[in-house]
Amino acid sequence: MPFSVLWLFVVNGCMLLIFAVFALFIYPKRELSDETKRRPRSFVSNAIFREYWYFVIGPFKKKLVDWNVSPNALTYWGLALSFVAGYFFSIGDFGVGGWFVILAATCDIYDGQLARLREIKLKSGAFLDSTLDRVGEVAIFYGLTRYFRNDDPLFIVIFMGFAASQVVSYSRSRAEGLGFPELGQRGFFQRAERMIVLSVTMSMAPLFEYFWGWGDDLVKFGIYFMCLGSTWTAVSRSTGIFRGIRRLEKSGKA
Repeated sequence: MPFSVLWLFVVNGCMLLIFAVFALFIYPKRELSDETKRRPRSFVSNAIFREYWYFVIGPFKKKLVDWNVSPNALTYWGLALSFVAGYFFSIGDFGVGGWFVILAATCDIYDGQLARLREIKLKSGAFLDSTLDRVGEVAIFYGLTRYFRNDDPLFIVIFMGFAASQVVSYSRSRAEGLGFPELGQRGFFQRAERMIVLSVTMSMAPLFEYFWGWGDDLVKFGIYFMCLGSTWTAVSRSTGIFRGIRRLEKSGKA
């Protein structure tokens, strides 16, 4: 077994083992954290998955607090890791790229948690986080489009998924800006779901290729699933917001 597959086998195997132990023995007795309660959940980004990852990264969060790391620093780290993920995707090293997506997403989790833990409520930090999240996604999608630039069908699917993901984020922000935040929650496939699907399918692809020869199929499945989920959410959210505002306008409440 080559080292490029061996380390993924060890790391992913350990993560799956920890998840099994967590799901069977820890999660049933664990109260949902405030982080899980306050965020929308779906069958992809569900409570058990969120609690599992909070459980795994919890000790590291305490170290970041001890080291007095600022939330904005973590936002910048997340951006840098997204660019690294995009680079590895661009050269077809999906296993490494998938793990860099996981690290970037973890930084995104950490920055919000640290801000709330320290009771930092700066609008400038929230704006920086949202903006750099979008830039990081551009880097990740660029890596995928560059690698598949000669595969016309898949290139189009990736581009559609990227475009839809931006509509998902923009429509919610626009609804909030217009004073209708409750209308911007429709749809299950948001940034968390995109990052989960990409990171899991990409990080597992080399193992599927080595053992069963299904690596390319898993990569394509992740891309198609992400595109379909993002497109469905973009359409349902945008139309839902428009219809909701029109309904409120007709009733004289907007």
